[in-house]
Amino acid sequence: MYLMNTLAEYMRRSCIEDVFRLGSFKLAWGIWHDNIRSFVRDFEDPGQVINLGDHLKEVFYSTTKSGRGQGTLSSAGSAWECLVCWYMNLCLIGSNAVILRPLKRFIPDPVSQAITVNYGSFKSNSESDLIALIFPSEFEVPEDVDIGDKTSVDDLIGMQFSEFGVGIIQCKTNWNDSSQIPMLWDMVYSSKGSKERGISVGTSLYSINDIAQFFYAFVTVPTTQGPHKPESTHVLRVRSISGGNYWGLPDKQSVANSLKEIFRRNFVTAYERPQREILRMNLERLETDYSYFSI
Repeated sequence: MYLMNTLAEYMRRSCIEDVFRLGSFKLAWGIWHDNIRSFVRDFEDPGQVINLGDHLKEVFYSTTKSGRGQGTLSSAGSAWECLVCWYMNLCLIGSNAVILRPLKRFIPDPVSQAITVNYGSFKSNSESDLIALIFPSEFEVPEDVDIGDKTSVDDLIGMQFSEFGVGIIQCKTNWNDSSQIPMLWDMVYSSKGSKERGISVGTSLYSINDIAQFFYAFVTVPTTQGPHKPESTHVLRVRSISGGNYWGLPDKQSVANSLKEIFRRNFVTAYERPQREILRMNLERLETDYSYFSI
């Protein structure tokens, strides 16, 4: 049996349990669950689970309503982020990677420092986004370290931080009005700052310049009807971002990839064996170790 990274799995469980406490996600789950079951009839088949990425828009739309106000839009955005978090973590069980919600209690301090953008004396991070954390393949937690103690975990990760991979995954329900945001943030991170303009990335202790892998990705429903064409402005804006452009639909050439393709592009180092093999072994435990996914 493939040995789980205990810290990654602890983080995964904590994050998904928190997702189910979010009001908008909790309210939608009863309907989403039934829709997910219509697309994934056999949860022991890794192919069916991964292919759910082609249908996330349909799942999300099963609870949408017309005439949304700003409060509802904000709630829908949080629900979409949580659905993406749930799906990606499910596909990553048994791997060395975890997807974390952008809350201080979940994000290790070295990661928060590394993705901080400094503009003169002003410090900022990308908008509220999911964070992918990819552990080194030989990462181990010493017996005397309490994985529930964030300070101890921060110290442990900090000691091996140069071997980690980090990704920022921006989730937006709307595409047309949001595409310039990930484009600009990816430009900042990819350029690693500008000394002439007083812009830098990271702190004196931790920086994305010093880690094994960094990527920035964009994931949209999308709620806008389009047209989504290769020459559309919103498509061109995110075409070349480092971690890829994805949506909750099947691939459309030169427009967007299905979210399921994010694993092939950005999580190769998270697996010591092919993803399908590790996922197949771990899906057998959805009613025990992974019952928190509420399948």
